[in-house]
Amino acid sequence: MSGITLQLLADTNASSFTQASDAWGRMAAQLDASRDQLITATHYLPAVWPTGDAAQDKVAALQTELGDTHEPCLKISRALRTHADTILSLQSMLADIQRECAAEGLAVDLATGTVSSKDQLADTAQAARVAGLVSSYNRELGELLTRANSLNSETVEALGQLPPAPGSGKTGPKLTADDLAAMKGKTPAQVHDWWQSLTRGQQDQAIHDFPRVVGWMDGVPSLDRDKANRIGLAQEKQYLQDRLGTTLTWTERAVVDSQLEHLVGIEQALGRLGERGLLLGFDETAYNDDGKVIIAMGNPDTARNTGVWVPGLSTTLGSTAGNVDRIVDMNIAADKLTRYQTDDVSTVYWLGYDAPDVDNLSVLGNARSVAGRDPYLNFMQSLRITHESDVGHLVAMGHSYGSTVVGEAAKTGSLPVDDIVVAGSPGMHVDSASQLMNDPRHVWAGASDSDPVARAGAWLDSNNEVMDSSPLIEFAENKADATHGLAPSDSTFGGNVWKADTPGHTHYWDNGSESLNNQARVLAGAYNKVTFADSGQVPEDWR
Repeated sequence: MSGITLQLLADTNASSFTQASDAWGRMAAQLDASRDQLITATHYLPAVWPTGDAAQDKVAALQTELGDTHEPCLKISRALRTHADTILSLQSMLADIQRECAAEGLAVDLATGTVSSKDQLADTAQAARVAGLVSSYNRELGELLTRANSLNSETVEALGQLPPAPGSGKTGPKLTADDLAAMKGKTPAQVHDWWQSLTRGQQDQAIHDFPRVVGWMDGVPSLDRDKANRIGLAQEKQYLQDRLGTTLTWTERAVVDSQLEHLVGIEQALGRLGERGLLLGFDETAYNDDGKVIIAMGNPDTARNTGVWVPGLSTTLGSTAGNVDRIVDMNIAADKLTRYQTDDVSTVYWLGYDAPDVDNLSVLGNARSVAGRDPYLNFMQSLRITHESDVGHLVAMGHSYGSTVVGEAAKTGSLPVDDIVVAGSPGMHVDSASQLMNDPRHVWAGASDSDPVARAGAWLDSNNEVMDSSPLIEFAENKADATHGLAPSDSTFGGNVWKADTPGHTHYWDNGSESLNNQARVLAGAYNKVTFADSGQVPEDWR
């Protein structure tokens, strides 16, 4: 539209669009919650009242209206959030151009969208150089203005998706287990397209009838996965509690007690996270009851910066509390660095693989990281697809053996991330950073001098104190080096090596440490604030 100027872009308050997005999002959530309450409150109407069947028909029609109104509200919320995020990015680009022009003595006219030289230059060579700069900056400003106008048109079109008039809602056939089974093996993009093709009523039916299936479906939006998993968690907890009331052998009772304890641990972790906590997957029986879980602090579908962290050695569901504390610490530290608003960071604890044990030789091989590769790839691709804005900074993060899972995923060339940051890595199954990212400046690694996993010569006792290495530990380290390759914290690996000022293998998240802050700086895209162990090649800050 002709009314859009660079001056208008510079003056626009993006937070007003963010606030409007939040308001529409709250309306969508309230409609969804009201529909759930209606379903629960009227479930037994046909059984307790003579006219219950007729009443249930009216209730079903109302449920349809609520469901069909929810989706347009959600789409409007997403469109406004995309608008706000894109404006912030365009404003950042415009500010960079203005700073560069000022340094060159060039004037920027935001009303006309043009750059000109302030002075008449007698020097022919200098005049030619300045003319080239003016032409280049004018082209960049023109591209910015084009993007701003395109954004305006796209948002206007999206806002035309107004809620339907009463009585216009559509219903679809009830989904069956076979319908969901047909999605097995599909890509996250295919699952997302299928999910979006369903009516809201069908989505809700799938969530309530098949919560454990929907909860693990990559391609389903995070809020829907969380809703399904919380239903599944409550059902599974009740099932295990009921089993304790039956006749069990001592061994069976011990297994049920352990599984129930793990579920309670997940509940407690979500309780600590409050309304920002999301349960994106859980299975207390996986990997011989070691279990698997995905927990997020902040919604990765709306966050500007999302880090998905893979834990390492000996991680099970029993480790949930401590590992969730780590994603909380990274989230808080990164959120302080973001230039836009609070709560625009999501950190995800991804235990979707069978972490190796320290009491056997599994840590010396690569079988478990290879097995974790595709689940991690699918989850990360899902986050790209379900993100509600075109502006999203996605970071793969790993600790210890978890970094080998990240490495296996990255070396396929299909890991859709902007940065990789690892701590205490034994190696990532490649020879150089360029095999992980096209731009090795976006590969970041740190390791304590006393970390025996990343560096030979020391090992940790149960109190995490540095001890002299034993011949057996040295053998294991050398064997692991041969399997996992060069540690990414090695200066010859080719990536950036950030400063780690914490001791041993498990202290990279100590509050106030450079170890924690450097990981948070990469997560926030504040690359220029990262401190290096040696020298580093700093990319431009993520916008």
